[in-house]
Amino acid sequence: MKKTITAFFGFLIIGIIIYIIYWLGSNIVEQFKLLDPKTAIAILTAATTIFASTIAVVLGKYYERQKEIEAHYREKKILIYDEFLKEFFNLMELGNKDEGQDKFVNFLREWQRKMILWGGQDVLSQYLKWMTHLKTNEPDAKTMYITEDFFREIRKDLGHKSNKLDKGSFIYLLLQNTELFFTMSKENPNITLAEIAKVEEALKANKSLEE
Repeated sequence: MKKTITAFFGFLIIGIIIYIIYWLGSNIVEQFKLLDPKTAIAILTAATTIFASTIAVVLGKYYERQKEIEAHYREKKILIYDEFLKEFFNLMELGNKDEGQDKFVNFLREWQRKMILWGGQDVLSQYLKWMTHLKTNEPDAKTMYITEDFFREIRKDLGHKSNKLDKGSFIYLLLQNTELFFTMSKENPNITLAEIAKVEEALKANKSLEE
């Protein structure tokens, strides 16, 4: 009953507003008909100019405010994304050692709070996908491509384009022997990074013997 009454009064108010606008419009038109055509055109031109100027100023202020808000959010996002990348590349340099992993896990516990507050929804969605894969699988070829997708979403959220960057471009920044990675992952998409590392060590050993 309350919803019905509320809806009734809502439609009633809307109807009254429409009627008032129609009544005012009709009266204005009638008054214009009584004026000299040149005078009516002059008044209409002045009113249109004032209205257009007012709209331009209001819209200008609105878009200026929106840009200020976007710039503020972008500044916050840059800080938290840069913080993540710094810790992540530190982990990669340590070679996934236990002390490095423990430090990174502790970092993520605090960093995720900032991510919830400031991160874009597409970045957060890709981050959850990345974390889920890490928790349920050994680091493998798919891990690298999911990491790259995560990086791409970060760049997109900051307003950068990545359409000219081929798939796997970011992996060059993460691994030393990327060509070996691409070759082996193409043959076996589920190959782990540990298996690739063993092959890389074997190739280095053979090269040393040849020299």
